[in-house]
Amino acid sequence: MKLIRRTAHLMVVTFLALGSGQACAAPDKQPRVAFINPGYGTHGFWKDVSDTMHAAARQFGFDIVEFDSDRRWPLMAENANRVFMMDPPPDYIIAVNEHQQGGRIVIEANARHIPIFMLLNDLTEEQKSRLGRAGHNLPYWIATLTPDNEKAGFDIARSLVEAEQQLHPGTKKRDICLLSLAGDSNTPASLDRMEGLDVALGKFPQLKEKRRLVVNWSYDEAYKRTATWLQDGCLDAVWAANDDIARGAIAAIVKAGKVPGKDVVVGGLNWSAKGLKLVKDGQMTMTHGGHFLAGAWIMVMLNDFHHGIDLQGRGPNYSFPMQALTRDNVDRFEAVFGQRNWDVVDFSKFGLVGQKDKNAGYHFDLDHLFAAVKN
Repeated sequence: MKLIRRTAHLMVVTFLALGSGQACAAPDKQPRVAFINPGYGTHGFWKDVSDTMHAAARQFGFDIVEFDSDRRWPLMAENANRVFMMDPPPDYIIAVNEHQQGGRIVIEANARHIPIFMLLNDLTEEQKSRLGRAGHNLPYWIATLTPDNEKAGFDIARSLVEAEQQLHPGTKKRDICLLSLAGDSNTPASLDRMEGLDVALGKFPQLKEKRRLVVNWSYDEAYKRTATWLQDGCLDAVWAANDDIARGAIAAIVKAGKVPGKDVVVGGLNWSAKGLKLVKDGQMTMTHGGHFLAGAWIMVMLNDFHHGIDLQGRGPNYSFPMQALTRDNVDRFEAVFGQRNWDVVDFSKFGLVGQKDKNAGYHFDLDHLFAAVKN
């Protein structure tokens, strides 16, 4: 288990409303947030999530205590135990329903009266039917923040069709041999992306899915499975559940003597630095994403709740759009955020605290992100 603790230096006075009572944190007490990170804290997508979370926490005055699980669900379960053994307990918990491990964490947090926020992967409907729902029989489950993964899955598939049409202008709809590489078969985000893919397969009949493979979010596995498929199967397009998977497929395509972006079109997701480069080079149609900013968005919501905003009454289920970075807009993004320095963003601009409009909602999107850049 790896634990990362980064301390911000602002102090916050809070009035925390739960049910009919209120609890007031001491003026000199810096709120501690335990983040059970299902992934790696040193690289990859979950590092990006962590980085944006810590950037927002520094601005709002929260202390993040992070437990990295390295994409191993047994370690994630152990880290949950460590969180519940913290003395004193954390003021808040942020958890993820990766591999559907979130149900037990929600139950344990409610039993201990610790407000909990679910991030990126909500509990499934089956879990909710069995365990309960936020704000009802689980009052300390405050809110859930998830991206629109289904639309992302659809958009990746659509980008493959459009790229194929550009490569073969003036021809009738030709069949496109598609290899689909999914992340896993349990995580809600993965399942939702595949649902979006299924919608696209119905809308674009020229997409002929030849095989759908689960590659466990792995570059290496994506490389091996794509290389094996290329030995016998036809391949015009690869739908990849994230950028690491897309990069593994691209490496196999190059190894087979084909040109990604010309012989085979590939679409991915994550807004990763390597994914952005592949988009610029024309080897990927797009990298969908922006959802790693959910680390910052959940801190915006937690800060609002900390200052008395009734998130359960407004929600408790919140969603935000993911957006595509393509050759049309990738340069602008890199010019501002290419160094991954999220401290340049004023995250208070996204909060509801102090807003005069009582019906104001959240605007977690790319345009508002650019608008919130300091100076």
